Amino acid sequence: MTNSQDSKFNAIENTDAIVGVDIAKNVHWAGIILPNGKEIKKSFSFNNNKKGFKSLVETVKNVLIMYNFKNVIIGMEPTGHYWKSFARYLKKIEWIHVVTVNPKKVKDSKELDDNCQTKSDKKDCITIARLIKDARYFEPYLPEGVWAELRNLSNTRAELVRKQNAVKCRIVATMDEYFPEYGKVFKQILGRTSEEILKRCPFPEDIKSFGKEELIKYIKETVKRGYSKKQVNTIYELATESVGTTEGLTGARVQLQMYVEEAELLKKQIERTEIYLEEQLKETGYYESIISIQGIGIVSAAMLIGEIGEIDRFDSYEQIRRYAGLNLVENSSGKHQGKTTISKRGRSLLRSILYRMAFTMVGKNEEIKQLYKYLTTRKERQLKKKQAMIAVTGKILQIIYAVVTKNEEYNATRVFTQDRIEQLKVA
Repeated sequence: MTNSQDSKFNAIENTDAIVGVDIAKNVHWAGIILPNGKEIKKSFSFNNNKKGFKSLVETVKNVLIMYNFKNVIIGMEPTGHYWKSFARYLKKIEWIHVVTVNPKKVKDSKELDDNCQTKSDKKDCITIARLIKDARYFEPYLPEGVWAELRNLSNTRAELVRKQNAVKCRIVATMDEYFPEYGKVFKQILGRTSEEILKRCPFPEDIKSFGKEELIKYIKETVKRGYSKKQVNTIYELATESVGTTEGLTGARVQLQMYVEEAELLKKQIERTEIYLEEQLKETGYYESIISIQGIGIVSAAMLIGEIGEIDRFDSYEQIRRYAGLNLVENSSGKHQGKTTISKRGRSLLRSILYRMAFTMVGKNEEIKQLYKYLTTRKERQLKKKQAMIAVTGKILQIIYAVVTKNEEYNATRVFTQDRIEQLKVA
């Protein structure tokens, strides 16, 4: 994956015309300029459909013929999802080079020409074209085949988990109002015993009406193995002395039952999505290599690959780190020495997956555990826990990149050099 400025400038030098496109839901706007910045075709609109796409291509082709040009770059902002179908359409055409520009750069740059904060689609498409002219663009990655499947499934699972967490919060909020003592007994609001109580007798009045012996009998029959008689006894005792509100119980009960039903549905949907994730991961050819790494589970691995795509399109693991927004940036000026932080200019879901993966591997992978301990206890440049975890994600990416690109299984003895091993032993 090469996005160096030299390669970009070389591409511009070999380009005859540049087209900037401002993407919208129904109507896009485009403008055409020369590599020197001169506008040769005023902004024009075309519809967001196949007929509109064809008209844009025909217009660009006519301009190329008119000026005896051969090569063209077409760029756009990767905002929302409307750009994807258009970009995929263009990428199938051999003589078109498709690129994207940073939306923030477009916003910052559009006042340079006329010193006016006016925003319009006609103006923005020319701004996009001029950013491309200055080599301020990126090569878009539009996954295909199994890589597209994994990305969609990864996003689906992440969205389902967000919804599941939101439902859990709503259940907790309801119980805090009507049975505030409930959380003292059940830390996991949707654990097996808790879920059965929420379904059958969630509030103090319901539990008291049910009776202690009947409640124990019911939980024993439904939960079977794994239930705690002590927990059931405690929840009954707390119900008899609860200070929860008793107003609006019927409505709250209906509301709570709907939340529990939604949580059950989401749980099933997540499980089904995870089955699909595993199936698609096996199709990538990465399965054996990445699963061999101690501490990386199937779901985490599948979601990671869903976000990264084809790993060998990157020249090094550092490029993946930057792609995730985990590269370090320094905030210093003059005598002011600011803090070094991660850029967060990248795929947020990929950062989240890597951070959770690092957290798990620190507990389950002996080599990563040693590295984390060393980083947090060394005498010089000792890192705080969160800083060390970020550093660990870099090592994990390095390991994943190595085993996948070499198509080999994880070898613990090759994780660190001999010098680093000695450092870790001393720590």
